[in-house]
Amino acid sequence: MRIWLSVLAVAGAVFAASLVLASAGASPDSWSTPVRLATCGAASRPQVVFPFKAPDKPVGAGAILWLGAASCGGSATTIEIADLDGQDRPQSPRALLAGAAADTRLLAPLYALGTATGEIITIAGSAVASELGSPEAVSADGVATGVVERLRPLAGPDTLVATMDGFIGDADVATVARAADGDYGIVVRAQRHYAETLHGRRLLRVGSAPPTALAIGMDYRADRLVVWAQGGHVWAQDITNDGRIHARQLLGPSGYAPQIAALLSDDDRAFVIWTDEPPPGVGGATQVLLAHSAVGPTFHRTRTLASFTEPTGVRLTPGAVGAERLSDEGVALLWPAMVSGNYVVEAAGVSETGVRPPSILSESGQDVRLAAVATGPEDEFVVVVALAPRTASGFDESHQELLATRSNVVHGTTGLGFGPLAVIAPSGPNIDPSVAIDPGTDTALAAWQTSAAGVPRVEYAVGSGSG
Repeated sequence: MRIWLSVLAVAGAVFAASLVLASAGASPDSWSTPVRLATCGAASRPQVVFPFKAPDKPVGAGAILWLGAASCGGSATTIEIADLDGQDRPQSPRALLAGAAADTRLLAPLYALGTATGEIITIAGSAVASELGSPEAVSADGVATGVVERLRPLAGPDTLVATMDGFIGDADVATVARAADGDYGIVVRAQRHYAETLHGRRLLRVGSAPPTALAIGMDYRADRLVVWAQGGHVWAQDITNDGRIHARQLLGPSGYAPQIAALLSDDDRAFVIWTDEPPPGVGGATQVLLAHSAVGPTFHRTRTLASFTEPTGVRLTPGAVGAERLSDEGVALLWPAMVSGNYVVEAAGVSETGVRPPSILSESGQDVRLAAVATGPEDEFVVVVALAPRTASGFDESHQELLATRSNVVHGTTGLGFGPLAVIAPSGPNIDPSVAIDPGTDTALAAWQTSAAGVPRVEYAVGSGSG
């Protein structure tokens, strides 16, 4: 298996800091006009999921899920779903939860991931239970075309949840818990590709300081790397697929609201990418840091991918970094940077010797922020970015535009680029995008929350495959 083949940049090439980065043969993405789901009430926090048992082997139906009302006259928030047909078109919305599960009022955020058995695992916050000062995270799992009658308490807050889909459909969920002695722990639950439920609970004891960010990476065998921020530092600890827990490792410093992404390769090497920012109103450099391990995984050093000074009251938004495993098992990293005073998104492949020269996604005179990313069956990935007017304290998401681009593999060469960014949602109250690629058709589907007459709604658009 080709673990470290970089398909994102030609070795030694230097890409210009501009939007047009396509390799020969690349063409603009084609996206459908946005369509609003016909929900009878409020709909928010959409998630797009395609269960699979390999990057090119779908299992069961995909779906768009969101938090909404179970009935047109209902007021309690629950999970709703629109199953996808063979052409990736959403069917009529319906309630996912039934019976006792439908009686639990749920809160944002919403997480969703697929499994190798065709199930979809969803996680939200419970309005009737609390953990560590936040609503308790609860999970539900079932096939996209069925209903779920039981919610599983996860004994951790809904604000600190990490999920990961494995290469052959394994699924992991990590949450933060507190022991009777007051120390904190990270609980990892797994659903292996041959299993039908989350099991194999493993607890990592992490000490007396509360974790503030959490991420998880998984390799082909379902070994996993758990990464968290705590006490101003980023830590990592790996768990083998047979449950052995290795010693935790200190990776480097973390600052305000760290964004973290992690990836574990089949040869026991790992990548962890994260942000180190000063708090709003405090001067100093923002850094994007990368820890790239040796075999083990054993971390020895950290390198800086980007360093820049942000406006005094403006800070990075959630999901600012990404670490993606491609279908040929190459590695893609995505992170924020600044060019000429504006935020941009950089994307690069990685080899055994380091990070390749990055491609840069930018729009002249505007801030471009990473919003969502998904990999597909043809060694490619789709990136969704957000553009919103900058204010003194952040970004005006009531006038936010969503754009997308797909990487373009040129077979027979070592190069790859991006087509121009295509608008998928024109300027408006467009937030919380989710994107996924159908493993069977290579079609991309993006969904996001918008607003109609002040009521949150969900819209979606379909993007053409790589051809």
